[in-house]
Amino acid sequence: MSLGKIKQVSEETFLLIEKTTQKFSITISQMISNTKKVSDINFKLEGRIKDNILLLAEKLLSQHPLFSGAGFVLHNESTVNPWQLAWLYRPQHHRIINKFCLNKASQPLVDYQTFSWFTTVSDKGYLHGPYVDYICNSTYTLTYIFPVYFEKRLIGIAATDVMVGQLEQILRETLINNPLPIIMTTASGRVLFSTHPRFRVGTLQTSHSLIAYLQNPYFTLWGEDDESGAVPP
Repeated sequence: MSLGKIKQVSEETFLLIEKTTQKFSITISQMISNTKKVSDINFKLEGRIKDNILLLAEKLLSQHPLFSGAGFVLHNESTVNPWQLAWLYRPQHHRIINKFCLNKASQPLVDYQTFSWFTTVSDKGYLHGPYVDYICNSTYTLTYIFPVYFEKRLIGIAATDVMVGQLEQILRETLINNPLPIIMTTASGRVLFSTHPRFRVGTLQTSHSLIAYLQNPYFTLWGEDDESGAVPP
């Protein structure tokens, strides 16, 4: 069994997600730095800055159909509502990209610090998921995040969303001539893609009957052992 095609497509897709989100983060940092002063401790996500971030997110979603959402979350303890959001998302099965996940009334009720990826953000970025996105699309989602700095101070994160179903569609096209079951997990071992009926998206892969065929920082590709009929690449 040759996994060369799915390996290539998977690596290219995850690299696109990482690089696009990183560029998005850097652009937001530059945008804020060009507008605000370091003494502005009451910095709020409003006016021209928010509008420009939303335009940037709209451009990203227009250029990359893979992404289902993009935006920026600001954290400022000195304001009444420390968490502020500028976010656009593409509803499932639609091309519309001018909808907000949260309205003005509900935004202050969300404490983003409860999201596990807020505690693990680093300069190298972080891939979170798959998880069910109950706020936007109510479907399994991957979120890639990068920190946003203002005068060397971490003020929030830029993030992009990818619906797992969209990723599955891309990967399945590489397996048209491959009848053997394939399981893809994230670095944390959670199933991201599977053609095996026993392994469902979102569950942890704990089976000892699988062997790792390919590994990289983004994912691991698994298959059944030789006794089950699978032949390593």
